[in-house]
Amino acid sequence: MVKITNSSVSVGVRLFFAALLGSMVMGCVSSPSKNADIDYAKYSESRDALASELGEKEEYEFALDLAQMAVERKRYNRAEVLLQKLRKVNQQDVRSYRLLAKIYESQGKIEYARVSMQEAIKQPTKTVDDESEFARLSLMLNDYSSAEEIYQAWLLSKEANRQISALNNLGFSQLLQKNYPLAQTYFEQALQKDPLNSKARNNLQLLKTLME
Repeated sequence: MVKITNSSVSVGVRLFFAALLGSMVMGCVSSPSKNADIDYAKYSESRDALASELGEKEEYEFALDLAQMAVERKRYNRAEVLLQKLRKVNQQDVRSYRLLAKIYESQGKIEYARVSMQEAIKQPTKTVDDESEFARLSLMLNDYSSAEEIYQAWLLSKEANRQISALNNLGFSQLLQKNYPLAQTYFEQALQKDPLNSKARNNLQLLKTLME
Protein backbone atom coordinates (compact mmCIF):
# COMPACT_ATOMS: atom_id res chain seq x y z
CA MET A 1 0.00 0.00 0.00
CA VAL A 2 1.36 3.41 -0.98
CA LYS A 3 1.83 5.86 1.87
CA ILE A 4 0.45 9.30 1.21
CA THR A 5 1.19 12.04 3.72
CA ASN A 6 -1.25 14.73 4.75
CA SER A 7 0.53 17.21 2.51
CA SER A 8 0.54 14.90 -0.52
CA VAL A 9 -2.87 15.92 -1.81
CA SER A 10 -3.82 19.59 -1.86
CA VAL A 11 -7.37 20.86 -1.48
CA GLY A 12 -7.42 21.60 -5.19
CA VAL A 13 -6.40 18.07 -6.09
CA ARG A 14 -9.00 16.62 -3.72
CA LEU A 15 -11.69 18.70 -5.40
CA PHE A 16 -10.39 17.44 -8.72
CA PHE A 17 -10.77 13.86 -7.51
CA ALA A 18 -14.34 14.47 -6.37
CA ALA A 19 -15.31 16.03 -9.71
CA LEU A 20 -13.43 13.52 -11.85
CA LEU A 21 -14.68 10.47 -9.97
CA GLY A 22 -18.20 11.76 -10.30
CA SER A 23 -17.88 12.26 -14.04
CA MET A 24 -16.23 8.86 -14.52
CA VAL A 25 -18.93 7.06 -12.58
CA MET A 26 -21.76 8.85 -14.38
CA GLY A 27 -20.09 8.09 -17.71
CA CYS A 28 -19.85 4.42 -16.85
CA VAL A 29 -23.45 4.19 -15.67
CA SER A 30 -24.84 5.99 -18.72
CA SER A 31 -23.27 3.51 -21.14
CA PRO A 32 -23.46 0.05 -19.56
CA SER A 33 -21.96 -2.96 -21.27
CA LYS A 34 -24.02 -6.13 -21.71
CA ASN A 35 -21.00 -8.16 -20.68
CA ALA A 36 -20.02 -5.93 -17.77
CA ASP A 37 -19.12 -7.81 -14.63
CA ILE A 38 -18.49 -4.68 -12.54
CA ASP A 39 -21.32 -2.86 -10.82
CA TYR A 40 -20.52 0.82 -11.29
CA ALA A 41 -23.97 1.83 -10.04
CA LYS A 42 -22.93 1.23 -6.45
CA TYR A 43 -20.44 4.09 -6.80
CA SER A 44 -22.98 6.55 -8.18
CA GLU A 45 -25.35 5.96 -5.28
CA SER A 46 -22.93 7.52 -2.83
CA ARG A 47 -21.02 9.78 -5.21
CA ASP A 48 -21.80 12.98 -3.33
CA ALA A 49 -20.58 11.47 -0.07
CA LEU A 50 -17.25 10.27 -1.40
CA ALA A 51 -15.45 13.60 -1.24
CA SER A 52 -16.32 14.09 2.43
CA GLU A 53 -16.18 10.50 3.70
CA LEU A 54 -13.02 9.20 2.03
CA GLY A 55 -9.67 10.11 3.48
CA GLU A 56 -6.81 11.10 1.20
CA LYS A 57 -5.38 7.59 1.19
CA GLU A 58 -8.73 5.93 0.45
CA GLU A 59 -9.55 8.56 -2.16
CA TYR A 60 -6.31 7.82 -3.96
CA GLU A 61 -6.86 4.06 -3.87
CA PHE A 62 -10.45 4.48 -5.05
CA ALA A 63 -9.29 6.51 -8.04
CA LEU A 64 -6.63 3.91 -8.84
CA ASP A 65 -9.27 1.16 -8.72
CA LEU A 66 -11.42 3.11 -11.16
CA ALA A 67 -8.46 3.47 -13.49
CA GLN A 68 -7.87 -0.28 -13.30
CA MET A 69 -11.52 -0.94 -14.14
CA ALA A 70 -11.38 1.46 -17.06
CA VAL A 71 -8.31 -0.31 -18.46
CA GLU A 72 -10.00 -3.70 -18.11
CA ARG A 73 -13.02 -2.36 -20.00
CA LYS A 74 -10.69 -0.87 -22.66
CA ARG A 75 -11.73 2.70 -21.89
CA TYR A 76 -8.17 3.79 -22.39
CA ASN A 77 -8.62 7.54 -22.81
CA ARG A 78 -10.57 7.82 -19.57
CA ALA A 79 -8.04 5.66 -17.73
CA GLU A 80 -5.06 7.60 -19.08
CA VAL A 81 -6.47 10.95 -17.93
CA LEU A 82 -6.97 9.65 -14.41
CA LEU A 83 -3.60 7.89 -14.26
CA GLN A 84 -1.76 11.00 -15.37
CA LYS A 85 -3.38 12.89 -12.48
CA LEU A 86 -2.58 10.11 -10.03
CA ARG A 87 1.02 10.09 -11.21
CA LYS A 88 1.35 13.75 -10.31
CA VAL A 89 -0.02 13.08 -6.85
CA ASN A 90 2.33 10.18 -6.16
CA GLN A 91 5.18 9.81 -8.64
CA GLN A 92 6.59 6.76 -6.87
CA ASP A 93 3.54 4.53 -7.24
CA VAL A 94 4.68 1.87 -9.69
CA ARG A 95 1.10 0.73 -10.27
CA SER A 96 0.24 3.83 -12.29
CA TYR A 97 3.16 3.23 -14.65
CA ARG A 98 2.19 -0.42 -15.11
CA LEU A 99 -1.32 0.54 -16.11
CA LEU A 100 -0.10 3.29 -18.43
CA ALA A 101 2.23 0.80 -20.13
CA LYS A 102 -0.68 -1.60 -20.62
CA ILE A 103 -2.77 1.17 -22.16
CA TYR A 104 -0.06 2.29 -24.55
CA GLU A 105 0.86 -1.21 -25.68
CA SER A 106 -2.80 -2.01 -26.32
CA GLN A 107 -2.93 1.09 -28.52
CA GLY A 108 0.24 0.09 -30.38
CA LYS A 109 2.26 2.90 -28.78
CA ILE A 110 5.20 0.69 -27.87
CA GLU A 111 7.66 3.54 -27.27
CA TYR A 112 5.30 5.17 -24.77
CA ALA A 113 4.75 1.81 -23.11
CA ARG A 114 8.48 1.36 -22.73
CA VAL A 115 8.92 4.86 -21.31
CA SER A 116 6.23 4.04 -18.75
CA MET A 117 8.03 0.87 -17.69
CA GLN A 118 11.32 2.74 -17.65
CA GLU A 119 9.77 5.01 -15.04
CA ALA A 120 8.39 1.98 -13.20
CA ILE A 121 11.78 0.34 -12.75
CA LYS A 122 13.13 3.55 -11.21
CA GLN A 123 10.72 3.23 -8.31
CA PRO A 124 11.65 1.62 -4.96
CA THR A 125 8.76 -0.87 -5.18
CA LYS A 126 9.70 -2.20 -8.62
CA THR A 127 9.68 -5.97 -9.16
CA VAL A 128 11.52 -8.40 -11.39
CA ASP A 129 8.38 -8.55 -13.52
CA ASP A 130 8.64 -4.80 -14.08
CA GLU A 131 12.22 -5.21 -15.26
CA SER A 132 11.14 -8.07 -17.49
CA GLU A 133 8.41 -5.95 -19.08
CA PHE A 134 10.83 -3.09 -19.74
CA ALA A 135 13.30 -5.48 -21.34
CA ARG A 136 10.60 -7.13 -23.46
CA LEU A 137 9.40 -3.78 -24.77
CA SER A 138 13.00 -2.78 -25.46
CA LEU A 139 13.48 -5.90 -27.59
CA MET A 140 10.32 -5.02 -29.52
CA LEU A 141 11.93 -1.69 -30.37
CA ASN A 142 15.26 -3.31 -31.26
CA ASP A 143 16.93 -1.65 -28.29
CA TYR A 144 18.97 -4.72 -27.46
CA SER A 145 21.47 -3.00 -25.21
CA SER A 146 18.79 -1.80 -22.77
CA ALA A 147 17.24 -5.25 -22.59
CA GLU A 148 20.57 -6.98 -22.15
CA GLU A 149 21.55 -4.60 -19.37
CA ILE A 150 18.61 -5.98 -17.39
CA TYR A 151 19.49 -9.59 -18.19
CA GLN A 152 23.16 -9.13 -17.35
CA ALA A 153 22.14 -7.81 -13.93
CA TRP A 154 20.01 -10.92 -13.41
CA LEU A 155 23.07 -13.09 -13.92
CA LEU A 156 24.40 -11.70 -10.64
CA SER A 157 21.31 -12.85 -8.77
CA LYS A 158 21.54 -15.64 -6.19
CA GLU A 159 18.31 -17.11 -7.55
CA ALA A 160 18.98 -19.92 -10.00
CA ASN A 161 15.71 -19.41 -11.88
CA ARG A 162 16.53 -15.78 -12.54
CA GLN A 163 19.98 -16.70 -13.81
CA ILE A 164 18.44 -19.24 -16.17
CA SER A 165 15.92 -16.68 -17.43
CA ALA A 166 18.76 -14.24 -17.97
CA LEU A 167 20.74 -16.72 -20.06
CA ASN A 168 17.73 -17.71 -22.12
CA ASN A 169 16.74 -14.08 -22.73
CA LEU A 170 20.28 -13.08 -23.60
CA GLY A 171 20.31 -15.91 -26.10
CA PHE A 172 17.03 -14.75 -27.59
CA SER A 173 18.35 -11.19 -27.88
CA GLN A 174 21.39 -12.44 -29.74
CA LEU A 175 19.18 -14.61 -31.94
CA LEU A 176 17.17 -11.53 -32.92
CA GLN A 177 20.43 -9.82 -33.82
CA LYS A 178 21.43 -12.88 -35.86
CA ASN A 179 24.49 -13.42 -33.72
CA TYR A 180 23.86 -17.15 -33.78
CA PRO A 181 27.07 -18.52 -32.20
CA LEU A 182 26.69 -16.37 -29.08
CA ALA A 183 22.96 -17.12 -28.93
CA GLN A 184 23.76 -20.83 -28.96
CA THR A 185 26.25 -20.37 -26.13
CA TYR A 186 23.65 -18.67 -23.94
CA PHE A 187 20.98 -21.29 -24.64
CA GLU A 188 23.38 -24.12 -23.88
CA GLN A 189 24.45 -22.44 -20.64
CA ALA A 190 20.80 -22.16 -19.62
CA LEU A 191 20.31 -25.86 -20.33
CA GLN A 192 23.39 -26.75 -18.33
CA LYS A 193 21.77 -25.13 -15.31
CA ASP A 194 18.37 -26.64 -16.07
CA PRO A 195 18.37 -29.47 -18.65
CA LEU A 196 14.56 -29.59 -18.60
CA ASN A 197 14.04 -25.92 -19.34
CA SER A 198 11.56 -25.98 -22.23
CA LYS A 199 12.04 -22.35 -23.28
CA ALA A 200 15.80 -22.67 -23.70
CA ARG A 201 15.41 -26.04 -25.41
CA ASN A 202 12.83 -24.70 -27.88
CA ASN A 203 14.90 -21.60 -28.56
CA LEU A 204 17.96 -23.72 -29.20
CA GLN A 205 15.99 -25.89 -31.63
CA LEU A 206 14.75 -22.77 -33.42
CA LEU A 207 18.30 -21.48 -33.60
CA LYS A 208 19.58 -24.72 -35.12
CA THR A 209 16.82 -24.56 -37.73
CA LEU A 210 17.85 -21.03 -38.65
CA MET A 211 21.48 -22.04 -38.89
CA GLU A 212 20.84 -24.94 -41.28
